Amino acid sequence: MRELLSRLWEGLCDFLYDTKCALYHKIVKKDPNKPLRMETQRRKDMVFYMCFMAIPVIQFCIMWIGVNFNNILLAFKEYDADMNYTWTLNNFKDVFENLQTDKEVQLSLQNSVLFHLLTTVISLPTSLFISFYFYKKWKWADQLKLILFLPAMISSVVTVTCFYYLADRGWPMLIELLTGKTDELGLLVNNNTRLPVLIGYNVFYSLAGSFLFYSSAMSGIDSAISEAAQLDGANILQEFWYITLPMIFPLLTTFIVGGLAGMMIGDHGMYAFSQTGGNAVPTMGYYFTLYVTQDGAERRYPYFSALGLVLTVMTCVIVFSVRALLRRYDPFNENTGDRRRGI
Repeated sequence: MRELLSRLWEGLCDFLYDTKCALYHKIVKKDPNKPLRMETQRRKDMVFYMCFMAIPVIQFCIMWIGVNFNNILLAFKEYDADMNYTWTLNNFKDVFENLQTDKEVQLSLQNSVLFHLLTTVISLPTSLFISFYFYKKWKWADQLKLILFLPAMISSVVTVTCFYYLADRGWPMLIELLTGKTDELGLLVNNNTRLPVLIGYNVFYSLAGSFLFYSSAMSGIDSAISEAAQLDGANILQEFWYITLPMIFPLLTTFIVGGLAGMMIGDHGMYAFSQTGGNAVPTMGYYFTLYVTQDGAERRYPYFSALGLVLTVMTCVIVFSVRALLRRYDPFNENTGDRRRGI
């Protein structure tokens, strides 16, 4: 099948090229024996490249430029009962009022920020140490890498369902088996344990992909640098802090800044947890999904669009501030050493 498609594609390219050559010689009246400026294979490659790149370019223009521009315009519209709109700023007024008075919006925003900060504070150093463990290729590194990468290979719905049954069904059974207590609640049903358990799930899930990037970046460090540090008497922690961490600091900055971009609108898997029986805490991503998918929510789309724009502006302030702070302490920044010396 692949060979047949290859032949069809080659025949199509030859046909297009021959047609273009015929038209070229007919219109320009050039010598047919005179070679053209571009070789046949190069033209075929160019045609293939243009056809191959057309799909992502069209998708970018529609889904990013078109949709986002329409969302910005939507924030300034207000629909009546007949779905006729007028231009207004009332949506932004409602957003600022709800941010001050609406308890659900405040709690959702608070939980989104809390989830992101705690997940970052816990998973970031953990991912770095695990990546350093893989980089050194110590014992059981391959087996641990497979276990931590499993959540990324399995659908999030499947992962959430398995975690739900372990936390809400398996935990009471384990307590009954160990202590004989039969009134133990599940970890997600219990209001006292739901939030820390969900944070723990997000921490474990965030470890699935980040350590691959960190360990890959560490593998690109010249081994001669680490060997020189060991000859100078540096221990493992000193090697990690003074050599490995500065060498991957640009990647670390990218992950921190990129993660902050979705801090205020993150779902953190709460919608998937809500489908298992309502065992979820409100976040902004879950708030958007819950209300946008309701029947008759079309008239409230401008409000959600305005809310998204306001949260985006708030996030941009935080992102650019953190980015400037990280660049200030970037070891690859030529001015960093002068600032540390007080110059």
